[in-house]
Amino acid sequence: MKSWLKLVYISASACVLTSLTGCVVHDREVVHDNGYSQGYKEGYYDREHNRWWHEQAWHDCAENDVHCH
Repeated sequence: MKSWLKLVYISASACVLTSLTGCVVHDREVVHDNGYSQGYKEGYYDREHNRWWHEQAWHDCAENDVHCH
C-alpha cells in the first residue's frame, strides 16, 4: 500500500512541477528600427480610417490616391 501512495505522491509532484514550468513568462523590450516614428512606418495605410502616414502626420486618402490600397 505504501508503494501506491509513494507513486501517487511522485506523480502529483511531477504534474504540479510540469504545470508550473509552462507558466513562466519572459518580458522583453519591443525595439523598433529608426524607420518607425510614433509606431508607424512611412507610407503605412490605415484601412479602418482610410488614411496614410507620411512625414510624421496622417493624410486622408483622396480618390485614386496611389498610397491608399
